[in-house]
Amino acid sequence: MRRKKIINIVIAVFISSILFCMYFSKTIKNMLLPEVSTAQLKSGAIGDTFETEGIINYENTHKIICQSDWEVQDIAVQVNKPVKKGDILGKVDNSKVILEEREEQAQIMKLENELKSLQATPNGDVDKIKESQYELSTEKLKLSQIRKGLDQNGNILCDMDGKIVNISGQATEDAVKSTALFEIVDDNPKFIVKFEANPKDAERLAIGSNIDVLIKTKDNNKDNKITSSISEKTYNMEKDSYTFLAEINNAGQLKPGDKVTINLVEDSKRYDNVIPKACLTEEAGEDYVYIVKDKTNALGGELYVEKVPVQVIASDSINCAIKMENSNDISGGYGVVVNSSKQIEDKAEVKLDTER
Repeated sequence: MRRKKIINIVIAVFISSILFCMYFSKTIKNMLLPEVSTAQLKSGAIGDTFETEGIINYENTHKIICQSDWEVQDIAVQVNKPVKKGDILGKVDNSKVILEEREEQAQIMKLENELKSLQATPNGDVDKIKESQYELSTEKLKLSQIRKGLDQNGNILCDMDGKIVNISGQATEDAVKSTALFEIVDDNPKFIVKFEANPKDAERLAIGSNIDVLIKTKDNNKDNKITSSISEKTYNMEKDSYTFLAEINNAGQLKPGDKVTINLVEDSKRYDNVIPKACLTEEAGEDYVYIVKDKTNALGGELYVEKVPVQVIASDSINCAIKMENSNDISGGYGVVVNSSKQIEDKAEVKLDTER
């Protein structure tokens, strides 16, 4: 019985040793494997081009402005909801508006009395009379603006048909004078795209320059293209960069906040299968790329590279567009090898550089 127990212990130790050695050898092997970084196939421009990211926005919005420091008591509408002219958008503390009106009326009465006194004075000072008249007209204008956009009950009224696209305040909040409390667009709003460029790239961009606005499709591989022209160029001294605006016609499903790709229309062309030129390997006049694949064995999964012949159909100093027999061999997955810590060959086992 004791002998059987010893045999079982020896067998357990032997199996454990084998498993430990296998694990240890696999760990050492992984440490010695070539470490590769990869890139995915993507749509892009090849040639002398400028490319950056832009943001879609409304070209213009109609703003409901606070004419004084309104205390908002209620917001009656929601963003992206339609409104009609005369609809109630919200309500302010009407007692404060009335108080402000009365204070302004008292100031007007005071100025009117001062003006009458000046005019009644024999050989009155003409300049002082004109100054008093100007102050009086200014205060009357202020009075007319206090309740602009409000009815007699303190309701904020909509002054056009359209859709609410922004609300800058909330109920119980104070809205500062001149704040755009609501923003509205009509039923067919115009859109613009806004993007920035550094001074060097901005030299190639001017008002009237044609650009392509590229919108990702649902499959995230190909782009829809809208051609536009730059309508505004301004310099931002703090950022040392230029801001550009371009009108968007036929915006389709675009909405404010959407990110798009801006491409300067020059001697360039877009291709579907673009990779960095560093991915290419040339042998005997033929171009190849190494793609990373995975397989499963008794010890788990491992990654390896497969050498695939490609045809370069266009290139510039950084990227190239390639053509292959089966694009599914490359698209998705772990991608195409860009850099490797060691020389690699077809079917060689590798590991991914996760820090890049």
